[in-house]
Amino acid sequence: MKPYILPLSALILLGLESLRAEPDQTWLDSYQIVWDSQSADARGSMPIGAGNIGLNVWVEKDELLIYFGSPDSWSYRGAGFNTQMQTKLGRLRLKFSPGVWAKEFRQELELATNSIVLSGKTTDGHAIKLRVWIDAMQPVVHLEGQSESPIEAAVAVEYPTGLAMAPHNTGQVYGPLVREGRIDGDAIEWWERSPAIDEGRAEYIRRFKVEELAKLLPNPMSNRTMGGRLSGVGFVADGTGQGTYDGREFRSVKLRSAKPLNHIDLHASLRIAQDATLEEWQGQLKRLETAKRATAREDWRASVAWWQGFWDRSRIVINPGKGPDDPAWQTGRNYQLFRALLASNRNGEFPTLFNGGHFTCEPNPDSRNWFDCQFMAQNQRLVYWPMLKSGDFDLLKVGLEYYRRSTELQTAWAKHFWQVDGLAFNEGMGIYGADWAPNPEGHGGPGHLTYHKVSGMEFALMMLESASYGGTDARPYLPIALGYLQYHDQFYRAQTKKLTGKEFDEHGQLVIFPGNAIEMYQQTRNDACTISGLMALSKSLLDLPANMLTTEQRAFCEAFRKKLPPLPTRERRGHQTLAPAESWKSASTWDNIELPELYPVFPFHIYGVGKPNLQLARDTWEFSFEQPRQKRNFCWYQSLIYTANLGLPKEASEFAIAKFLWPNREKGAQSGMRYPVFYDTFGFCQRPDFDHGGCAMVGLQDMLMQTVDDKILLFPAWPKDWDCEFKLHAPNHTTVEGVLKGGRLEKLTVMPQARAKDIVNMLTQ
Repeated sequence: MKPYILPLSALILLGLESLRAEPDQTWLDSYQIVWDSQSADARGSMPIGAGNIGLNVWVEKDELLIYFGSPDSWSYRGAGFNTQMQTKLGRLRLKFSPGVWAKEFRQELELATNSIVLSGKTTDGHAIKLRVWIDAMQPVVHLEGQSESPIEAAVAVEYPTGLAMAPHNTGQVYGPLVREGRIDGDAIEWWERSPAIDEGRAEYIRRFKVEELAKLLPNPMSNRTMGGRLSGVGFVADGTGQGTYDGREFRSVKLRSAKPLNHIDLHASLRIAQDATLEEWQGQLKRLETAKRATAREDWRASVAWWQGFWDRSRIVINPGKGPDDPAWQTGRNYQLFRALLASNRNGEFPTLFNGGHFTCEPNPDSRNWFDCQFMAQNQRLVYWPMLKSGDFDLLKVGLEYYRRSTELQTAWAKHFWQVDGLAFNEGMGIYGADWAPNPEGHGGPGHLTYHKVSGMEFALMMLESASYGGTDARPYLPIALGYLQYHDQFYRAQTKKLTGKEFDEHGQLVIFPGNAIEMYQQTRNDACTISGLMALSKSLLDLPANMLTTEQRAFCEAFRKKLPPLPTRERRGHQTLAPAESWKSASTWDNIELPELYPVFPFHIYGVGKPNLQLARDTWEFSFEQPRQKRNFCWYQSLIYTANLGLPKEASEFAIAKFLWPNREKGAQSGMRYPVFYDTFGFCQRPDFDHGGCAMVGLQDMLMQTVDDKILLFPAWPKDWDCEFKLHAPNHTTVEGVLKGGRLEKLTVMPQARAKDIVNMLTQ
């Protein structure tokens, strides 16, 4: 079928200018990111995403380049048990002749549609305008536009060759990259395909002696094939090539325009699947391309509608109208920009990685710090916590399902290693749904992770809270939440009996020993993180509707809560404070220096604004630290979240600006990242640092709104001189929308309306 090419005027109406529809989202207009100069390299890229696809888009030396990324593009790197890593699907390169940016250049992120518009003028003054967008429903990337004068175009997809290197500066070589490409008529295809037998999985089973559990270990790398197919109206095949970019060798498959074009219409269909044969994968890809090329206009409208719905879910707009010279305004803008990055994984198989997500853009874009940690839960949790109040339950589900899928495996793991009926996720989770490097007893391998299982408890709590916030069905998640309580009940009663001959202490309470207080303290007794987590999780279970738990399950939860020891306290600097634990045998002195004694504030909300004994928690923040750098505010450091939950608006607002504008607010901090929320935490986690951005979102949300039982507290840590337009989600399927101006709440809409009685305006208290 001959494609229908719309005239320029229609393209402008439909695609090359902003679509506006109800509800009113004009607040997004001021957040457009506009660059009037080209970028030096990929670190100057601009991101967009949808579905499970993320793009880095930039123009370098008059060439348009695009990295294709996905949370699901996991690459096979040989027989090592922990060598799988997330990599790019490929790099697109588009060049025009004559050059289209000789006299003018503009690259603009249109946030309302999450697409990028590029415009320019040739040497003779003729204008060109292009749009890059992603189908929100299917993994298809479009590049389309108009040129006032006919131009020639050459496009290639490039993929690296040679040996795969370990991306964590170890110097280890993993084996040859198995990426290939071909010409198929007037289209090009490229792919990477893993072997049918994953020797890495086999090595994992052998090394950690889990043969009995082998049938429960997923097999995500077998025949995993990822790549795409690119074609364009008026384009023909142009052979293959090779070259070097940023010091890395690559091969390419190419297209060129058969004659000079006024209309640019390129279409890349992407596929990540475990098809039995390469031919099956290619056939499915070709069918996707054929189907979606015929529906491009309808797909654009559907994608715009999806983004309109996304932006209508929630927002935090600070000091509207003040503009980018105001740091508080920038804070609100960066909140929106980072939330858009999270929207690039709505239907992925795997969670968004904390260390760069799928937007890595180093000279080797397949590199990332801590790649071998894979889904490190203490970092991953911060990517997912903000999705409750933002109402992004579809995005949250991707992170929760990663854990739910391994429920049976984790239950069998607990029985196999610990002889308990229950489960508890180790801190370091891998692609096979289990600890990436357990010790012989099935706990975490490194000493600072051995009994660190509290981050998985946070995901269990998110599972239950997502049911209250967004109507998620909690029942599939109950085995995880209940399993956590059962593990701690049975495992620690057995441990205590081995040591003392009795299952409980002299007060009839559990003894959580041996434990970890996050990563900082090892061999702890009754650490604050675990105890507060068990308090919060058991309460959340009991708060479920009565029919969700059996009589026996409810009785168990109630009895378990009564056996929990009290949170530990100590005297510090002349003040009574919460303690990391009752005791510990060793503590880290390196950079893993968290504040575990404040986990009862966040994430577990035992203490905070509107709760008893707030001063104890505030004194803990003020006086309990061992080193001042425990209060740092980049990467996973939670200083913003703590001060927000403690109701300290001055400190929280200062931390918020520093966090959202990082590293620009730090003297001497230099970063090659151009995009405002490509956070660089200088080696802590890979840039763009996603746990930094997620932590910032949580803190800003908590400054604006917190919940205590049925009460909704507005502005608990909000500075009176910050105006705000907002919409956030709360428990019991509630949304709260309002306008704060000059310290007065001028407008408030609560849905359902019956929840309006639960609002408490903290600015008037």
